[in-house]
Parts: sequence; C-alpha cells; structure tokens
Amino acid sequence: MVLDREEAATLEALLDDRLARRPTPEAPLATVERLRAEGLLDPAGSTRARELLAEWRQGRRIEWAAFSVTQGEILDAFATHCERDLDEVDVVERDTDLVVARWRKETSRLELRAGFTCFEEIASATPTMLLGDIDHDADQLVRAFVDDGDLRSRLALCDLNRLERIGAVRSSVFVYFEWFLRDAYGVKLLPAAAFTQGLIDKGVISLGMG
Repeated sequence: MVLDREEAATLEALLDDRLARRPTPEAPLATVERLRAEGLLDPAGSTRARELLAEWRQGRRIEWAAFSVTQGEILDAFATHCERDLDEVDVVERDTDLVVARWRKETSRLELRAGFTCFEEIASATPTMLLGDIDHDADQLVRAFVDDGDLRSRLALCDLNRLERIGAVRSSVFVYFEWFLRDAYGVKLLPAAAFTQGLIDKGVISLGMG
C-alpha cells in the first residue's frame, strides 16, 4: 500500500501518542475506515503502519531550481552537518524523521510531519519545528499562529517546498538550520507573507519607515 496525503496525515494523527491516539474532527471517517481495512490501525499492523508513515514523511520531494531532494535527505544532511561541522551544536537524538539538537543549554527539535492535525498539542517547552506541507491548510494555520502568541513562540511550521515558515520561535539550532539551507542548497527560508501580514494587521509587529 502507498499512502496518499490524507491517509498519511490521518494515520500520523492516530498513531501519535501526543495526540492521545484519538480520531479528530479533521480525520475523515472514510479515510479511517480504509486504514482500518488495511490492518494499519490494529496492534499487529503497527510496525507496518509506522514504516509506511516514515516512508511518506521522508520521501516528500522538495523541488528547488538547482536541486530535487526529499525532506528526509535534507533533515539527515543537517544532522550530519551538526555532528561533523558544528562544534557548538550537539545532536542528542537522531532518527529518520527527527533531530533533537542542543546549543549550549538550549535544546530544540526538528520533526518531519505528514500533516498538522491538532498540531497545537505538539507544542511544548522545547522549541520545535515541524517540517511538512502547509499548502492545503495554509490559511487555517496562519490564523492559528497570528491569534496565539504563546503558540508561535514555542512552535514553528516549515514548508521546504514553499521555503516558508510560520511561527516566531527563538532557537539557535533553527538559525543554524536556515544557514545550512543557504550554504548547502543556496535557498533562503522566509516567514510566510500571510503570517507577517497577519501580525502587522493585529498590531503585533510594525515594519516602520526609513
């Protein structure tokens, strides 16, 4: 079975312990039933389900002018860069879809996601960047971050295809990640225009004059 985007996002939400393993309003019943029919929601099928989900997250293709890579390859290359080239950054946990790194006493997480169902519940005291596809939910995600100052200070969403991020998390590891994208691939990650405009409209920031 090859998961489509909706199946991957739904399966991810149902398997993530942080989301309490519960169906959510964003999980279409028909999609849940398809996953159940494939045995992916049964305990016996959990290993296969997680393998399929990991393949989807890692395999999402990122198309830039000079590069065609997967987001899994980018995350893996960044982890290697931290371990090999950055004396001031320690990788404390590394998996195919997760990197936890520490700069001095500051620990941050970068995590691949298939979707952003109940993403607010992933926010924690640890600065976290979720890498995934925001195209289908961009307006809703922007509104959530514009309206919630605490959320945007703890969590960031990043779409590498769009080279956009939503959120205002302070993290030196995330700065190193942006520098890595610039130096390794020649691309620049910028705040999503709609997110910036939303903060301006709300009076949170001002571009000023001169």
